Amino acid sequence: MKKTSNKRNSNTEFEIKKAALHYISKYGYEGTTLKDIAQTVGIKTPSIYSHFDSKEQLFISLLKDLRIKDREGLMKHVLSLRNKSIEEVFKNLFFYYTDANNIVFWVIALKEILMHPTTDIVQNLREGFTELEREISIQLTELFQIGRNEGWIKRKDTELMISLFFTLIDGLLVEQSLYDDKKYEERRKEMWNLYRQIITQ
Repeated sequence: MKKTSNKRNSNTEFEIKKAALHYISKYGYEGTTLKDIAQTVGIKTPSIYSHFDSKEQLFISLLKDLRIKDREGLMKHVLSLRNKSIEEVFKNLFFYYTDANNIVFWVIALKEILMHPTTDIVQNLREGFTELEREISIQLTELFQIGRNEGWIKRKDTELMISLFFTLIDGLLVEQSLYDDKKYEERRKEMWNLYRQIITQ
């Protein structure tokens, strides 16, 4: 009987996070209410407090799950590139990071930081966002070294080129929500071709 109860609680918690992700992705943290989440799950609002102490704790728990999921997805993608050329690896990563479906934590964090730059919750997001950029920077630094060793990358200013990489990603992720798929794909290809030209000359 106890196992069944634990399973039910786990399923309810999952549904709460699923509903929270839907609303937060659409309306942001401030625009999301526990009442909306509860109605979507089919429970009463006070029932959420059986799983989370507050809306903020729910949000932080959701973000932690998203970071883990995003990291696992990235590792799986990186493994699929093992036999690719350095140019193909760079291109694949550029397109991977400019698809909001692959980096949900990044997109939510970016939106919240832009919309509410001074709240306590955003400070927590900034720390997670900074750590994520640091992880990606380490990965890109290694790829830049490989690219230079193979003669494909000519630029020596790795840190500046990584900063440009992040700037392009952030801009494209914002544009993804503004343009239709066809227009966005055109813009994404244009930015990749520009970035490729810069790092190989």
